[in-house]
This record gives sequence, C-alpha cells and structure tokens, in this order.
Amino acid sequence: MRDPSNLLNGMKVARFLRLGAVAFKSPASPEAGGTGYKGRAQITTRTHPAMMLSLLLLLTGASCSHRSSAGDDQGEGKDNLGAVVAEVTLTRVARAEISQMLVVTGTIAALPNQDVRVSSLVPGRLAQMKVAEGDRISAGQLVAQIEEQPFRDQLQQAEAAAATARANLENAKLSRARNENLFARGIAARKDLEDARTLETVAEAAVRQTEAALALARLQLSRCEVRSPLSGSVVKRFVNVGEQVDGSAAQPILEVANLREVELFGNVSSVYLGKMRPNQTLPILSSASPGRAFSGRVVAISQAVDPATNSGLIRIRIANGDGLLRLGMFLNAQVPVETHAQALVVPPQAIYRDQQGQPHVYRVEGENATSIPVQTGIESSDHIELLSGVAEGDAIILGGGYGLGEKTRIKVPARAKP
Repeated sequence: MRDPSNLLNGMKVARFLRLGAVAFKSPASPEAGGTGYKGRAQITTRTHPAMMLSLLLLLTGASCSHRSSAGDDQGEGKDNLGAVVAEVTLTRVARAEISQMLVVTGTIAALPNQDVRVSSLVPGRLAQMKVAEGDRISAGQLVAQIEEQPFRDQLQQAEAAAATARANLENAKLSRARNENLFARGIAARKDLEDARTLETVAEAAVRQTEAALALARLQLSRCEVRSPLSGSVVKRFVNVGEQVDGSAAQPILEVANLREVELFGNVSSVYLGKMRPNQTLPILSSASPGRAFSGRVVAISQAVDPATNSGLIRIRIANGDGLLRLGMFLNAQVPVETHAQALVVPPQAIYRDQQGQPHVYRVEGENATSIPVQTGIESSDHIELLSGVAEGDAIILGGGYGLGEKTRIKVPARAKP
C-alpha cells in the first residue's frame, strides 16, 4: 500500500517546482523574425539550473527525514503499547485483636494529703534552713529554724508571772486561814473572812492564767523549730535564710511531697466516661522517659461534668518507686474504650484513598492487582480493621500502590513477598 506521507511529499515537491519555475520575458530575436522591443513580447519559460538543484536536495532531505521520523515513531509506539509493570511489596489480611484507644493527657500530682506546703507557725526571722530541693526527709524531721531569742524572752516573762501568781496564792491562803481563826474567836468580823476567801479565789485564778500563758510561751518557743509533717521529698523552697516570715499559711517555707505513688489528673469527654471502669489498668507514656511504659490504675471517675467543656475528671494512680515521675509533668494515658477480638486487620500503609477520600486496597492474584473498596473500623497506630471487601489470607499491596489503576500488572521482588 502506498504511504500517504510520500504522496503528500510528492505534492509539495510539485508545488515547489511550479513556484520555482523562472519565467523570463525576452524580446524576439531578429533571426526569429521578431520585431525587437517594439514588437509584441513573446513569453519564454525556462527553469533555472541552481533552483532545480536546490529543490532536488530539498526533496531528498524531506524524504529521508520522514523515513527516520517514521521509524522512531514506530519504535516509541511499541514501548507505549507495552504493559507497564509496577514493583510493589505485599502483606496479608490477618485476624487479631484491635482496640480503639483514647489518649488522656494530664499532669502529675501527689496523692491526696501527700503534698503539703510547710509554713512556720510563729512569725520571725528564718535563722536556718536545713534542707534543699530534692532532699529526702522523714516525718518529724527538722527542716527550718526560726530565731528563738524573742520567744525565750517571752517564756521568761511567763515564768516570772506564774511564780508571782503562785506566791500571791500562798499569801491568800494564809490570810484566809488567819481570818477564819479570828472569826472563830469572835475577834474578826465576817466581812474580813469573806474578803480573805475572795482574795484566795482570785489568786487561784491568777495562777491558772499565768500557767496557761507559760504553756503557750513554751509552745511558741518549740514552734521555732519547723518540722516536716510527712515523709517525702523537698519539692521547692520559697524563702531563704535571713528572710522574715509572718507565721501564716500564706507564706510557706517549703513544699514536701510523697511521690512513691503519684496520680494523673486528666479530663475525659462525657462520651467516654461511661466506658471507663475503676481499677482499670492503663499504659502510661512520658516524653521525659522515651521507651519506658508505666502502668496506671483508674482509682476515681468524676460524677460531675464541666458544662463548659463537657468533660469530667479521672484520677489514674501510678507507682513511682524509682522517682522518674515528678510533680507537674505531662503524661499520656492510653485508655481502651472499645475492643474487637478476631478482627480482620491490615497495616495502615495498605489502605489507599481515591480522590473522594474513599478507602480501598489492591488485592493481588498472580501478577495482577485489583482495586477493592473496603469499609474500615477501629484504627490503631499499627493496624486498621477492615469490615468488608477482603477475606482472611488475601494478599494485598503494602507499598508501591500509589497511582495504580483499577487493574494493574505488578511485580513483587522475592524479598518483599509476605
């Protein structure tokens, strides 16, 4: 069959020949019986040799170029028509237990009544500080000392007042006894006896009052020694030696906490509060201890929900024998709120999504992969549950599936087979 492109080139050459013809207007020669320039002009058509040579070369080059281009196009067509084989890795649909995990983030706090801010019970200047941050202390240990001298002076005053009161009481007793004797002998009037008895009663009251003041002075002196109410660690110091304290809870000296056990306070949405149970064991993760997992236990679930956030408080208790957890640290607790046993699961990398965001997998049979729409269920960090579309043991594409069509030929390296 004749090539249409050759026919087209022939037509182009013919056109160039017509256009390349050189028309010369020349006067008739006298030998031919012409009339010279005065006579009628005779048109003679001649082809210029140089022009003919150029056109011939152009024809030859165009023909060769066409054959070369045709050969190249034919080669590329064969490549494009050949099957495109994608190299992928595979995995298989398996059955396993999968849980929906709720991540609860919160801060570390000490157990109730195990974190106290120790204050001085008397005002004065801080004379000594016995401990510093991080020190381990026991209950009753001396941690600070308030200057004692003012309270020693108050104690001496109280002792002197008590001694005076006791002496007055002894004198009142003697006076009352003397007046009773005189009244019995008829020498003293009844009024004198009654006055003596009254003075004795007043002296007794004065003794009791001064003794109470003496006891208070002794107590205030003893309060100059600030002692820890519990065993634990010094978390923070608030004052330094030489500073004045007012003897109230508004100005603590230091904070002591027992961190053998700590609690994680987290807020959980009311949607999940009903799915949590007391004594439920949870894994706890901390960015401060990467690779280390702590075990926590739910000890309390709030019965009230904050209307502003629609969340409630939960308390998760964590053993902290090695002291790695500290007050105020952020922790993440993973709470399983729903668990499916023997679910069909695949790695998350095996799920692909189309332009509408719908999930699908590529099921592999032999050297062909077919896109299968699937319905997903619970998702975890390492598995995704599949509710439809696949069966246990199906081979599906794990890696290399992006950009594949509905049906595609694939190639699986020997090392990548499941």
